[in-house]
Amino acid sequence: MTVIKWGFLTKNDIRWVNREIFCYNKISLPGGLEAMRESEVNYTVGAIIAKPENESSWRYLRGLYKDDAQSWVNDPQVSSVCLTVLSAKRNTVFALSTLLDLLCHGFQPSQDFINAVDALKTPDLDLSDSNLATAVCSVLGHMDPMRVNYWAWRKNKLPAQTA
Repeated sequence: MTVIKWGFLTKNDIRWVNREIFCYNKISLPGGLEAMRESEVNYTVGAIIAKPENESSWRYLRGLYKDDAQSWVNDPQVSSVCLTVLSAKRNTVFALSTLLDLLCHGFQPSQDFINAVDALKTPDLDLSDSNLATAVCSVLGHMDPMRVNYWAWRKNKLPAQTA
C-alpha cells in the first residue's frame, strides 16, 4: 500500500477518520452507538488481524468504546484480537499497548495472555517482573525503542491493582 501524507495524516489514517465520522453521524439513529458497535468491532477486528501493525485500526477499536471503558474491557472480541496478535509473535506493539490499557482498566487476563507475553520476552529483559502489566511495559520498552521512556513512565504509573 502506498502511503501518501497530508500534513500529519496518512491516507490510511484518513480512511479510518472518515469511517469514524460516518459511524458517529449514525449515532442519532435508534439504538445509537451500541446498535452499530458490534458490526464495527467485527470489521475492525478483521482489519487488525489482516494488518496488526496498523495503529489506526487499533485506535479506532478503542474509540468505539469512548466513555465506556467497562464495555471495552468486557468485550471478548477486544481481548481475543490482542491474544491472537500476541500469539502470532509479529507486529505486537499495538496489541501489547492495548493489553496494557485493558489491564489498567481492570481486565483479568487468563494464563494464555501471561504465556503470550512471556514468549515475547528476550533474554536481555529483566525477567523479575512480578505481574503481567509490568512485564508488558518491559517488553514494550524493548520492542518499541522510540518510546522507551514513555513505557518506563507507564510502568512507574501503573495503578496499584495492576502493579
